[in-house]
Amino acid sequence: MGFCGYYTDMETLASTQTMEVIDSKAQSDYAIPGLILMEQAGVKAWRALIERLADRDWKEQRFLCIAGGGNNGGDALVMAREALFAGVRKTTVLLVGSRISNACATQRNICRSLGLSMVEAESSGDTLASEALKVVGEADILIDGLAGTGLRGMLTGLSAELVKAVNVRKSQGAFVFSVDIPSGCSDLVSAAAVRVQADVTITMGLQKAACYHPPFRPSWGEVIRINPSFPIKLLKNAPAVALLCDDGDLRLPAVSDQSYKNRRGHVGLFAGSQTYTGAPRLSARAAFHARGGLVTLYCDKEITSVVATESPSVIIRGLDSNSVVSAGQLMDLHQALVAGPGWGEGREDLLLTLLRSGLPMVLDADGITCFANLVGGHRLQANDHGPLVLTPHPGELHRMLEILNMPLLAQESGTGSSPEAFIDALQRVAVALEVILVYKSHVVWIVDGRSAGNLPLVVDGMNSSLGVAGSGDVLTGIVGAFLAQGLDALEAAKAGVIVHQKAGRIARDAHSWFDSQELVDAVGNACRTFERGAP
Repeated sequence: MGFCGYYTDMETLASTQTMEVIDSKAQSDYAIPGLILMEQAGVKAWRALIERLADRDWKEQRFLCIAGGGNNGGDALVMAREALFAGVRKTTVLLVGSRISNACATQRNICRSLGLSMVEAESSGDTLASEALKVVGEADILIDGLAGTGLRGMLTGLSAELVKAVNVRKSQGAFVFSVDIPSGCSDLVSAAAVRVQADVTITMGLQKAACYHPPFRPSWGEVIRINPSFPIKLLKNAPAVALLCDDGDLRLPAVSDQSYKNRRGHVGLFAGSQTYTGAPRLSARAAFHARGGLVTLYCDKEITSVVATESPSVIIRGLDSNSVVSAGQLMDLHQALVAGPGWGEGREDLLLTLLRSGLPMVLDADGITCFANLVGGHRLQANDHGPLVLTPHPGELHRMLEILNMPLLAQESGTGSSPEAFIDALQRVAVALEVILVYKSHVVWIVDGRSAGNLPLVVDGMNSSLGVAGSGDVLTGIVGAFLAQGLDALEAAKAGVIVHQKAGRIARDAHSWFDSQELVDAVGNACRTFERGAP
């Protein structure tokens, strides 16, 4: 078919250190006083908060503003003042820390002069004061300004105890609103550390890459970005850690009315085993719904009758241990290959032939493990393949890296790592293997390792209903179809992930909870959504 999807401008995800530099340059290079930035941040954050509380009688709620000694503590103090001016009857400020910035000290003085109730968090012996525990335990709305982008290590001592108390109160029904970042969610902080679990986070200037570290993402809740008067030039020129993709970043040209099946790509699907017969059916159907023209399923002879009955549109070719599939035959028949869904172990010899065809390919599940065995066993050079997309979930990535004898990368790409270590590890893996790495989670990271320095792409899923058996097989089929239709490997991966997420939302709206067959049925409608938006 030979089309190219394309992407509009994507949103920059910045490091917390970059945002500190922007804050500093706004003051030094553009003569914007820090107090003005703080005022704007607090006022705009307050407006965002009351918009989210529109369905509550918020003026009668008990507000608690937790103010650390840094700039986001000052932002929280501005919000406390705005609450007072807006008529909130019960507003308390909880003061934390002894190292107070000048701007934050000014905001503390303003709040005192206005007569706001102010409680010191610390009691003698570096323990949380009983009065502090009392006001946290009584709060209906908690504004978290404890620790911001300057955090370099995990919260400990009194701060950690305070965060735990906030999270307990949230579990009891309180609404938690974090200023800039949920306290404890910074670039260099381990995901195993304690952190605030926010309902809403108002982030300043640019979105933070740390938000989209999969273990961190739920802690941010709904993310709202505002600009507290940072110069636009500083924001536009800020170095990106990654780029955030959403539906607006994908356009698919409509398929021509005259388009025939042979012009929409022929996918060779190597999948299935006696144990797993559902995976190949899901991948094949997903490829068709993603506009693929033809699908040939290469599977064990023992399951051909099962998959043929369930998938009458699929061309079936049964394989036994003596079957030979040559690279030349594959190149004559197919525009792209998919391998791995439900495959089982011991397919390395076959996979070696598939890889040496040089055809664009997607590897999932057992196919990823076979690839790791080939590379780790020195039967294949890491870059001895055509355009290659790997789609591991966290467990599959960990297993692959262990086989490849990369234990440090396995650790750094794991769920206990810091955001900075996680992103760096994904990039190093993708570059070492020269692949497009699609890390599947409630947040999907897509990393192009064909050359160093490519920015990762992030798709924010947060759709728990997509975590259903077979969902990954559906994604694999979608990406394979886009490869067969002529998309570059990175474009196919991006388009596949976005379409998969859209299909998940369509299925959720239609069925609430759904199985993967219902997810497949939504793929075609998801594709059509993006076709309609194409110019």
